[in-house]
Amino acid sequence: MHPPDVLSQSITHFLTASLNILPDTVDILWSITEDIVWTMPSSAKANASDEAAFRTHGHKLGLTKCTLYPPTKVCINPDCTAWQCGLLLKKEEYQRVVLFTHGEGAHPGWMVHLRCQACNTNYQSNYSVKGQLRTYYAGLPQFIQVSDHQFVELELAMQWTDLMQIAYVTLFTSNIIVYTLYSVLATNCAHMYGIAQARGSCTNNNSDWQFESSLTTEQVWDSFTLLALLDY
Repeated sequence: MHPPDVLSQSITHFLTASLNILPDTVDILWSITEDIVWTMPSSAKANASDEAAFRTHGHKLGLTKCTLYPPTKVCINPDCTAWQCGLLLKKEEYQRVVLFTHGEGAHPGWMVHLRCQACNTNYQSNYSVKGQLRTYYAGLPQFIQVSDHQFVELELAMQWTDLMQIAYVTLFTSNIIVYTLYSVLATNCAHMYGIAQARGSCTNNNSDWQFESSLTTEQVWDSFTLLALLDY
């Protein structure tokens, strides 16, 4: 893929506002640097000023730091004619989500669905859906989907899993008691995450993003369960 000759209006408005430059200057800079910028790897973590820019100028334009894509660009259904021909997935659908991260709190994001027009398989960030069948991809994703619009960063889910496993090995052996302990730990993890997010320097108030950025006990527990199943 080649970089676009002209940036979209939303990108231009974001750069104009966040960098305090004129739209004509954005166009000139893009014409000079487009090939370099297009091939640069995405930064894994943004600094505080980047986060502030997205929060102040980007969110109202529908722009966020992170967008989640399916790990494949072609249909991987072996019964599909598109898979046999190696055709690219083309039909895109965008969905607003909230990302719970290990070190930067909760952030708005986008998830992109790709749909095969031949067999109608819907490819999402963690899994594909064909009819009523959900198939998870191999390996561990960077973000684990714990509800329709919420994702937990893998590093954060692994931290919660470590806490639960340590408590299990050290204190209990009964399945019933262990489940109760896990529920308590999940509640504590959600509570501590909320406190840390409130105190963090990168905390956002994403009330304009449609979905709540507060973590629930059920989402912590689901991240533990899904991580265990995917890792197994």
